[in-house]
Amino acid sequence: MRFRLLGPLAVEGPDPRPRLDGRRPRAVLAFMLLEANSLLRVEQIIDAVWGESPPRTVRTQVHGQISLVRRWLHALPGIGIVTHDTGYVLRADPSDIDVEVFRCLARRGRGLRATGQPVAAAEAYRAALRLHAGPPLGDIDAPFARAAAARLADERLGVLGDLVSLDLEAGRHHEVIPVLSGLVERHPWHEPLWCQLLVALERAGRRGEAIACYHRARLLFREELGVEPGPELSGTYRSLLSADLPPESVRPRPHAPAAVDADLNLTLRRLAEAERMLGEIRQQLSRLGADVVTARSVVPTAPPTPRRPSDDGAGHEEIAA
Repeated sequence: MRFRLLGPLAVEGPDPRPRLDGRRPRAVLAFMLLEANSLLRVEQIIDAVWGESPPRTVRTQVHGQISLVRRWLHALPGIGIVTHDTGYVLRADPSDIDVEVFRCLARRGRGLRATGQPVAAAEAYRAALRLHAGPPLGDIDAPFARAAAARLADERLGVLGDLVSLDLEAGRHHEVIPVLSGLVERHPWHEPLWCQLLVALERAGRRGEAIACYHRARLLFREELGVEPGPELSGTYRSLLSADLPPESVRPRPHAPAAVDADLNLTLRRLAEAERMLGEIRQQLSRLGADVVTARSVVPTAPPTPRRPSDDGAGHEEIAA
């Protein structure tokens, strides 16, 4: 038997169970499963299920919903609700709850990867990802559900990113490009996915596409969120420009000394400001109908020497040669 939260709330087991009906009972059960084996105060349950404007009779309603859920769970082995002075505890085996199994498999995968066992790590990651049957808490209507579902979806993306990193380390960059392209379409604000897509494109010999991909991401972040890409994505882009993307680039980099960090941050700020100004100039020129713009920095030293009509370029040593 397993309680499923990584999708619509469901209970699986050898014997068919009648569905727990009602929006509030299902929300109470889902919230208690997420917090299984922890004491939940009545106030926590109220905030999670009823929100900021509960009715005056909400405490009575909490006790009624808990009683209903307890009766529904009664026939299931190894699970039950225990009443305490200040709240309730749902007692359950963590291996019966898919969220806990997912997290256990994710930890196992990271441990195997850290000890140099990429094949076993990849299998643990895939087993974790197979537990997702749809958007987490997909049919739960309660104040807590949106934030909890977002957190669970982000955990899934983290595991998926770890699996893609293993593929990149194994040289399967051609295979992961279409996967990553689809992922950034569905999750455009998840910067690690953009980083991995840039790495995969560069290793596949598609550096121009990788550069265009970064600028697309940067435009999305600026127009939709009003921010610049974070240091991870910006750093991957700079490495791309310097043609320096070793396999270790898909892993966290060691922290640099404080003095180096300060100099790097200053340089990055200057680069970002220069790029911003160039972007504004391009936009203005584009609006004026310019098709091609070439910017070249010139540091004047002395007034140019007027050229005589009879020179024919002979006074310039490159032309004369």
